Amino acid sequence: MKYPDRPWGSPGFAQEPYSLLSYDIIYDKWDDFGSPKIAPPPKVASYGAGVGVSETGMGYYLGGWVTNASMSGWSNGRTMTSNFYTPDKQPRAEGGMVWIPAGDSLGMLVYLGGIVDPYENGTEAPQPFDEVFVFDTMGNSWSTQKTTGIIPQNRRHYLWGGLSVQPPVVNATSFNDIYILTLPSFTWVKAYPDHKGNATLPPEYGHYSASCNMVKHMSQLFVIGGTYTDTDACDLAVNAWAMHNFWTGTLHNEGDNETYWALYDPDITKNVVPADVYNVTGGNKDGGAKVVSPKGGFDTGNKPLQDLFGRRPEIAERTPTRAIPSATGSPKATASPSPHPKSKLSVGAIVGIAVGGAAGLALVLLVWFYIGKRVIRRREARRHSAMTQVHHGSYGGSVTGPPSAVSPQTWPGSWTMGSEPVSPQHATPHQAFSLSQVPPTELPTEHPGTHDVSELPQYPGGSKSPFSSTERPHG
Repeated sequence: MKYPDRPWGSPGFAQEPYSLLSYDIIYDKWDDFGSPKIAPPPKVASYGAGVGVSETGMGYYLGGWVTNASMSGWSNGRTMTSNFYTPDKQPRAEGGMVWIPAGDSLGMLVYLGGIVDPYENGTEAPQPFDEVFVFDTMGNSWSTQKTTGIIPQNRRHYLWGGLSVQPPVVNATSFNDIYILTLPSFTWVKAYPDHKGNATLPPEYGHYSASCNMVKHMSQLFVIGGTYTDTDACDLAVNAWAMHNFWTGTLHNEGDNETYWALYDPDITKNVVPADVYNVTGGNKDGGAKVVSPKGGFDTGNKPLQDLFGRRPEIAERTPTRAIPSATGSPKATASPSPHPKSKLSVGAIVGIAVGGAAGLALVLLVWFYIGKRVIRRREARRHSAMTQVHHGSYGGSVTGPPSAVSPQTWPGSWTMGSEPVSPQHATPHQAFSLSQVPPTELPTEHPGTHDVSELPQYPGGSKSPFSSTERPHG
């Protein structure tokens, strides 16, 4: 069985004390806030579960590994940590955590998967997906809740994909499946592949350490980059900014057309519930779930958690804390955070999280379909002026042969029009492919037949991109 090198096993030491960095996406600059001013200073861990919440301006980080590569001056061996907020004081690492707009004004965190040291003696054990941990960010308390349904096998080390938790449950080195966890019913639903059966994909399609980002009102999920566990190939994103797109409500928000992987559509204004979910919870693609609690009820002691899911948070609209360029290039006056709530979240949300394999890889969507009415319509865009992108028309072209798993030494050549969009799993490493003329979303886009362009933000100095004509990101 083949495994990639563990990143913590490579030589190298942290040369400088930990420093908190911030990147301003409008002004294209980094700021260094120095070391945290708390006593005792935090142990600096890698491969923990972190989440940033733009709605509240908060960030959270749970667990991880402390090594001499993550923290300068660390002289002990590789140690799993229970620093920061933990559900049970047990050291944890390589799990996943997301924020959901439920409960009170700071929302809630959901943590799942990864590995745990149950005896606090260096033992590594998988954290099964038949239970998840929910953190009340306002009340500063954890709840543990059992799950039901088609439960994923144990997985670790994931942004997308991951390394196996030994021993594997099945004779496989990689997975490439997609599961959905519905809340507050805490039910797992399998969406891909073969959501009506138990099909899996060959191990060479599995990879880990990709990134997943919800876009367009959480209707679509970008999967970018990553490393394959059973081949020396790399994802095409390294060379051509290729991205794989998963429709959370199936293609074109139809809900029940059974097509999840398809080209990105910039003109979507809402998300919907897929049939795989509402066939389990009741309701339809617009929400209205009938199953609003776990099978058998909430676990003992979880009445506070049940009450949290019965509340809808009001979250204050955030405003900039520094001058923001206007559409004409002149900065607007610095604004202060609003002291009063200005908008109410709708009663449903979809949050993306990637989960790595109990032998490899899987993508898990954590989905919250609340008791009510309609799926989320994201609030109108709050980013003004420089952060605005205008889209006209629609993209043409599609992908034949997925933009996935090509050798890092292989360049695909010219881009050609394709005919059929596919998932990132249907290519054999090193196989030839044809890529659509759909450009990456971060590049200015001229739409076929219209000559309209989706512009990047205007950056200081008049440039439209933080990259020069000779500098491009490398994955």
